[in-house]
Amino acid sequence: MGVSSEDILGIFDLKTKDIEVDEWKKTLTIRELSLDDGMKMLSMIKGQDKAKATLTAHDIAQVIAWGVVDSNGERVFCDADVPRLAAKNRRPLMFIYSQITSLSGGDAEKN
Repeated sequence: MGVSSEDILGIFDLKTKDIEVDEWKKTLTIRELSLDDGMKMLSMIKGQDKAKATLTAHDIAQVIAWGVVDSNGERVFCDADVPRLAAKNRRPLMFIYSQITSLSGGDAEKN
């Protein structure tokens, strides 16, 4: 009774959550960041004093692009959408970003 790699790799184990984005009058599904995405997020602030770390609008939009998914768990936004996403209203984007990071275990430093 062994375990194969597919027994583990075939499991979708990222938490998801539906959130209401009032400004857009939309319900979005978000997912926690994968290890790969979380490490990419950490690299965005690498070399900075973590206590004073700031992310750019592009960085925040990138996290949103990684974390907003459709009903099949597939990303809604591709990397090419990030600049257009970063140009959207700050309030809903910061809300979505905070929801994704919270679902992923907290602040960037904790991922």
